[in-house]
Amino acid sequence: MDRHSAIHKLSTAISQSGGWVSDHTLLSNKAATINFEIDDVPAYKELLSKLDEATLNPSTELEKIGNKNNAIQGQLTVTFIHDAPDLKRDIPALGSG
Repeated sequence: MDRHSAIHKLSTAISQSGGWVSDHTLLSNKAATINFEIDDVPAYKELLSKLDEATLNPSTELEKIGNKNNAIQGQLTVTFIHDAPDLKRDIPALGSG
């Protein structure tokens, strides 16, 4: 699965489970980190189910989650395995010349 599809599936699964993306980081075309918040443990379990359906196969530690009624902050980290070179972006120089 290409990185664009994977990121789209992750954010869609979070939204469909009643959660929201609070931040993200893209590390070239090698990895992505998505921070999210979701209302409670049942919504979190729904998110895990949706990720599984999308063949994203999350590894989790549910026993470390506290009270069932607390909002949950989480982070999904995805590493993209491929042979493509790192993305190179031109960054303009800052300052006066």
